[in-house]
Amino acid sequence: MFGNSKRFLGFVLWSFGFVSSFGFRASNLKAIGMPKIQVLPASIAQTIAAGEVVERPASVLKELVENAIDAGSTEIIVELRKGGLELIRVQDNGEGIEADDLPLALQRYATSKLTRPEDLYAIRTMGFRGEALPSIASVSRMTVKTRIPSSLVGTKIICEAGEVGHLGEAGCPGGTDVEVRDLFYNIPVKRKFLKSIQTELRHCLSHFLRLSLSHPCITFKFIHDGKMLYELVKTESPLVRIEAVLGRDVYDHLQPFAFEEGEIKISGYGSLPTYSRGNGNGIYIYVNRRFIKDRLIYRAILEAYRHLIPAGQFPIVILFITLPPSLVDVNVHPTKAEVKFRDQERIFKAVLRALRLSHDEKTSSVKTWTREGRGREAPFMTGDVSLPLQRSYPASTPMRSWQGSEPSPMVREEASREWKAEGKSPLRLLGQVRGTYLVWEGEEGILFIDQHACHERILFERLKKEYDGGSIPVTRFLFPVPLELSAGESLTLMSYVGAFHSLGFEIDPIGERTFVLRSVPALLDEREAPREVREILDELILDEREPERPKPIDRLLISLACHCAIRANRLLSKEEMIGLLEDFSSFPLSSTCPHGRPIVYSLPVTELAKQFKRK
Repeated sequence: MFGNSKRFLGFVLWSFGFVSSFGFRASNLKAIGMPKIQVLPASIAQTIAAGEVVERPASVLKELVENAIDAGSTEIIVELRKGGLELIRVQDNGEGIEADDLPLALQRYATSKLTRPEDLYAIRTMGFRGEALPSIASVSRMTVKTRIPSSLVGTKIICEAGEVGHLGEAGCPGGTDVEVRDLFYNIPVKRKFLKSIQTELRHCLSHFLRLSLSHPCITFKFIHDGKMLYELVKTESPLVRIEAVLGRDVYDHLQPFAFEEGEIKISGYGSLPTYSRGNGNGIYIYVNRRFIKDRLIYRAILEAYRHLIPAGQFPIVILFITLPPSLVDVNVHPTKAEVKFRDQERIFKAVLRALRLSHDEKTSSVKTWTREGRGREAPFMTGDVSLPLQRSYPASTPMRSWQGSEPSPMVREEASREWKAEGKSPLRLLGQVRGTYLVWEGEEGILFIDQHACHERILFERLKKEYDGGSIPVTRFLFPVPLELSAGESLTLMSYVGAFHSLGFEIDPIGERTFVLRSVPALLDEREAPREVREILDELILDEREPERPKPIDRLLISLACHCAIRANRLLSKEEMIGLLEDFSSFPLSSTCPHGRPIVYSLPVTELAKQFKRK
């Protein structure tokens, strides 16, 4: 179970301070009369098991909400303090737990979801792993209050570090109320690995919203530090829940799809080819209403959108797969985040076909739901798809040779393909490769320049200089532009609101997740500003996962420069290419863009001669 016993036991002793204090080693145990292989104490074994299930506050929230769903609840209230570090509380109005069963619920391998071995392969609930409550109790101070509908009085149990401290009657409403306080208080090393309150809150929200998306018939509430962040009222329409969770902007770009092949049923909503994002956070995969992460299905989704959206972009897809429990094993991962299909290739093909049919011009309509919950026929796209799949970028990016119709004075009519900086060898422009790489010839060889990375470095240096001087040009809107964000985007914006303001973004909240945009840096095109703000926020969310991150203002400068820079696959004129090199040479030379990607690659003449056997 634990691999090499000697190494594992040595680690356990070291973690409790014995190795450092007494110099014990696993190889010396026999010499002092101890066997090499020992049975671990129950407390250590339970802590190890808890570590598999409980990774952070979000893990606790997920397990407790799943239990509440299995209890048949119609309302689930989640309350957090300090991102779950201080308190995680989940209340439901489900069936509750019998007084005699409550102590058993805190014992390992206790469950109400299995009675026979065969049940492991026919699971229809959000379980089973069987260790959630005892694992949580072993690393926290937990209180459970519960009452079944037929009882007039409830039951309360208090558990600290896995030990039951109190069990008795208590007054409480029907259902179950679980309070988890001071997570990992008894494992300080584990607690040190937790991130900031905002980061942990974001992870908790992510699990909460994933679960609420697949159960629209349940009312969900999310409270943090006494403030209601979400109140999702139960509905019969999945689209109403999708709009509430993902926002109106995403809702307006979704189309439904449905597919059935034997016992496999696939349905959901996917974004139109005209709408995409810079990361895959908008892909939600559910198997029998359980959110999972599966590389095969994820690859099928991306394959279905290949050639429909630009490279490096991702669609929004909410995918529901329904199949008999005997065709899927849900117990292959401690946190139930992954499943194993009996026939993976068949599932892959079914998902691919379902999404491709939704984009097929021959598909005229599909049954879906309106926001009011009434059925209607939703037409698909018909005819040739002539939508602009390539993102367009304004030509107002700050390059000297782009600003007006007059070419740079360095460009002469008879030598427009040559550029020479003072004190440097001249470079002759050869052209552009695949609309991405500029090719120059010099005395020592050929120089390749990545136009996006180069322009990104130029804009970053310029923005940083303007920021340091407090003179960033700003464009103010005549009428404020509304901006509706997701919960994760809202949290990120509030975390960086000071940095945004210092760069010329004037963004004011007017609701829980609704803001108005009053001004932006002059670099941004006014028409594209809302989309660019969302993409910058998405990038900042992804950057949170990096172990070593720049300061907030530097991260925002990097994101802004990246989103304002010219993109790959864009053809440039000779004047634009020369202007790009002129601007690049006006700043301290750097070999990489702010993200660390190389800007320049040189191919020496000697290497060319070597390849052609001339040397």
